[in-house]
Amino acid sequence: MVTYALLTNPGHNRVYYEESKKLAAGELQLALTKLSISCSDVKSDYIAGVHYVVFSASDDLSEEDIAVIGMLSFVYAIFEIKKTRGLILLLPIMKINNRYIDENIGTILKYTGKTNELFTRMMINIALFCSDFSHLNQIRLLDPVAGKGTTLFEGLVFGYDVYGIEIGEKIVSEAYHFLKKYLETEKYKHTVKTEKVSAPDKAFKVIRHSFDIAKTKEEQKGGNLKHVELIAGNSANTDKFFKKNFFHLIVGDLPYGVQHGNVTNEKQSSLTRNPKELLNACLPAWYRTLMNGGTLVLSWNLLVLPRENMVSLLNKSGFTVIDGDSLMNFRHRVDRSINRDIVVAKKTRR
Repeated sequence: MVTYALLTNPGHNRVYYEESKKLAAGELQLALTKLSISCSDVKSDYIAGVHYVVFSASDDLSEEDIAVIGMLSFVYAIFEIKKTRGLILLLPIMKINNRYIDENIGTILKYTGKTNELFTRMMINIALFCSDFSHLNQIRLLDPVAGKGTTLFEGLVFGYDVYGIEIGEKIVSEAYHFLKKYLETEKYKHTVKTEKVSAPDKAFKVIRHSFDIAKTKEEQKGGNLKHVELIAGNSANTDKFFKKNFFHLIVGDLPYGVQHGNVTNEKQSSLTRNPKELLNACLPAWYRTLMNGGTLVLSWNLLVLPRENMVSLLNKSGFTVIDGDSLMNFRHRVDRSINRDIVVAKKTRR
C-alpha cells in the first residue's frame, strides 16, 4: 500500500473553517472512484501540526491519477508519505498542470453575493465525477443562473466549453467586458460576437455574447478553440436558447433568499429570492437540454428550501437524485442565515 497526503488550499480552510475537512473528504471520495487503482482510508490527519487529507492506494498513482487529484478544489500540494527510522517524510509529487487558463481568473472579479471560486470548482468536479462523461476531454457546461460568471471561468480553467444564462442584462455585460479585457491583457487569441436574438413568436428577446478562444495563432487557425457564451435572458427559456441533449453538465448556485436573486418572469420588476419558484419555472427546460448520463448539481440554502422539497422538485421534473454517503457530506453553514447544501441529480434514459 502507498499512502498519500494532500495539503489543503489555505483559501479553502479560510472560507469553510472546520467544515472544510468534511467537504474535502467528500470531494476526494468521489475522485478516487475515477482512478486507475483502488484507494481507501480517506481521513483527516495532522503531520507536524499541519492538516492534510490522507488516503491509501494499492499502487503508485499514474500521471492520469495525479491529474485527477490535482484538479480537486482543495488540493494545494500532493505528497507521498514515507516512514523511515521512526520519522515521517513527505515526498512531494509534481502536480500536472492541465489548466487551460490561469486559475486565478476566478479571484479577480469581486462583488457582493459572489460564490467562492473554490466551492464552485468543487461543484463542477462533483458534477463531472457523477456523470457518464468523466473520461471526455470535450465537455459542455451550463450555469443557468450564472451571475457574473464564476462557474464559467472555473469551467474554462479546465478547458470546458462554457455557457451561462443570467436575467440581468447589466450583470451579463459586466461579465462580458471582464472576460474580453482579461483575454486581451493575457494575449489569448479570440474572436467575439454579440447579437440580439428573438423567438419566432416574439415571446422573448435576449442578448447573446460569444467568445471563441485559442492559446496560440496556430491553434486558432487549426480550429482548436474553446467556446464561451453569455446570454442575458430568462433561464426558463433554456431549451429555446440551446438544442435538446446539448450539455454534459449543469452547475448552478441558486438564490439563497439573502444576497442572490433571479426572476422567473421577464415582466417581473423585482427579483424573487425563492429558489422553489425558480426551479418550478426552469427545471423542465434544464432537463431537456441535458444529455442522457449528464448531471445537474445545485447548491442552495436549506433554511429557504428543505432538502426533501428539493428532491421532490427534481424527481417531478424527470431527474434521478443521486444519494450515497459521499454525497451527503456537503452540507455546511456559510453564516447565520445560510445553511448550504448540494444536490446531485442525473438524467437517465427512460
